[in-house]
Amino acid sequence: MKKIVRKIRSWFVPTPTVPFTWSVEDFEAAKKYAKTQPHPENNKQSLWEYAQRSSFDDSSYILARINEHLDLK
Repeated sequence: MKKIVRKIRSWFVPTPTVPFTWSVEDFEAAKKYAKTQPHPENNKQSLWEYAQRSSFDDSSYILARINEHLDLK
């Protein structure tokens, strides 16, 4: 069921063209984007859950983990 919800959400969330920076607007955009992407190791979870599982709950660490998974050059 979560895969279906992620797929539908991804239709409405734009794919980023540049890495996310440390601003409130980019954090919100990263959160929306990460909730539409699959977890790197567990298909039943999202990238957002993966980014938040770190021992640090600081927004900069969350954004850094999301930026690691972007295919931007």
